[in-house]
Amino acid sequence: MQIQLEFQTLIDLFNKSLSRVKPLDKECLEIIRTEREEKLTFEQLKKRAQDFALWLIRARDIRIKDKVAILGKNRADWDVALWGVVLAGAVPVLIDPERPVEGVKNHVSHTNARLIVMADDYQDANSRQELKEWTSGRDLGLIEMTSYEKISSDNIETSTLLSEIRTKIKAGDTAVILCTSGTTGNPREVELTGANLIANLKGTVEKIRITHEDVLGHILPPHHSFGLTVGKLLPFWAGATNVYTNRYRRISELTRDKSVTIFIAVPALYTVLAKKIEENLATLKKAKPFVKLLDRYLPKLVGKRIRKKQGWDKLRFFLSGSAPMPKWVLDVFWRRGLKLYEGYGTTENSPVYGYNDDPQKLGSVGKPISTLLAKTVNEKNETLQPGEKGEIVLGGPCIMKGYYKNPEATQAVIDTNDDGIRWLHTGDLGYLDEDGNLFITGRKKYVIVLPGGKNVNPELVESALSEAQYVKDILVVPGFQIDSTGVAEETVKAIVHPAWDVIETHANLSYSDLVKQPQVLKSLVWQNINECQQKSQQLSYFEKVSSHHLEIKIDEFQKTSTGKIKREVYIKV
Repeated sequence: MQIQLEFQTLIDLFNKSLSRVKPLDKECLEIIRTEREEKLTFEQLKKRAQDFALWLIRARDIRIKDKVAILGKNRADWDVALWGVVLAGAVPVLIDPERPVEGVKNHVSHTNARLIVMADDYQDANSRQELKEWTSGRDLGLIEMTSYEKISSDNIETSTLLSEIRTKIKAGDTAVILCTSGTTGNPREVELTGANLIANLKGTVEKIRITHEDVLGHILPPHHSFGLTVGKLLPFWAGATNVYTNRYRRISELTRDKSVTIFIAVPALYTVLAKKIEENLATLKKAKPFVKLLDRYLPKLVGKRIRKKQGWDKLRFFLSGSAPMPKWVLDVFWRRGLKLYEGYGTTENSPVYGYNDDPQKLGSVGKPISTLLAKTVNEKNETLQPGEKGEIVLGGPCIMKGYYKNPEATQAVIDTNDDGIRWLHTGDLGYLDEDGNLFITGRKKYVIVLPGGKNVNPELVESALSEAQYVKDILVVPGFQIDSTGVAEETVKAIVHPAWDVIETHANLSYSDLVKQPQVLKSLVWQNINECQQKSQQLSYFEKVSSHHLEIKIDEFQKTSTGKIKREVYIKV
């Protein structure tokens, strides 16, 4: 698969993208967090990144291909740190700021990082102090993001130094190391090259058609592959303005006020939005019966009213990624003309596969971007025909260099064919239709095998039951029951974290009352879930949950920074 790349490295991407931005004082980045608000123009980012690169080289003796760990939440300094490390010819090691100190130490030690750039809001004061003390006894530096004493240098000297570095960085060199979230209990570091990232961005730009006129809004953490590429590199490539927020309750308002044209989030957010749309419409339909008729026969007219009320006039589309999207959520948006594209990808493919923009193919993640190949295979690694379910395998220039210092794990998921194409075995299950659209049915390792040999994909059950009003979060895991012969067999078990506010409103019981009466709470949730699964057209009889295998979880699930439940934690339990 031969691809002509516009850029070869991230340094090329930085320099050439900036050269196209007119004027340079255009807003590049805006951070709107509950605890901080800040802006950065393209010119400010360029100057501060170059200054930081110079400091890394001169003051910290950071050399080409050295590893520099970046530890922090989304903020302007995070972008300065990233690009400063890149321009210095070093390799950013992106670590989840939700990871405790021991997890950070493991990633830093395993990647042989020479410096940690730590945000002043990482965890708590004790954690930050522990990291500082740990680094002091090693050949390892630590600075707070990004507090350093600027190195005096004229523009010519700086330009010459950075140009020399640029010529020494190649497309096949490791450009970034992404530390996986560890949801499997076995965190790894993924090496992506400049060619991997540029190829993936090229295909994504062509698919999304983002330009300098766009304003991209998102909630994506920057250390995550989706947050890095789509939330950071993609708008930078296009010269678009990038707006990040974690004020989830104000997203509609911010989308309006910032004239957002593309908004990107995870399925959990769209699930909440879909439930609110349905609840608001249900109330409106009771007060104004004609709205019920409009929503039945002219739903797109209702959608136009929603757009106007929410301030989504400039919005081209919503995009979702990092986890499966419940089909009912897609229905809520699409039937009313609100475009919600479901995407797919893995860190190991840099990470975008593509997304579905065809309302006739809801439930699909569409066709792969132009720089990626896709197929499904059986247990013998034989390519399957359209409609046949198997493991999803992705190929081409987007496929990672490998897991850092773990050749065995790399060889277990990547093979190279006779044409030299590297293929990634994703571990995801699905099928391609006649038109080349991919449908994902679940994760290979999470499949529940019932006594009669039936296979249940937990994600499918979760998708269907997430529509229940009383459910905030749901996790489907293998349950166990004893058969008549005394043998333990797998069954379908659901763990539910309730939507407290909805239950309180409808049941007229307070949170404390509900917690004190667990059987009442379970009965309310069960009735709501059972109604949902009886109406569902997605679930077969053997995929439905029984009241005996429903567990109510009072507190929140443990989640990754992208909002995914840490499934392995509860499977082990």
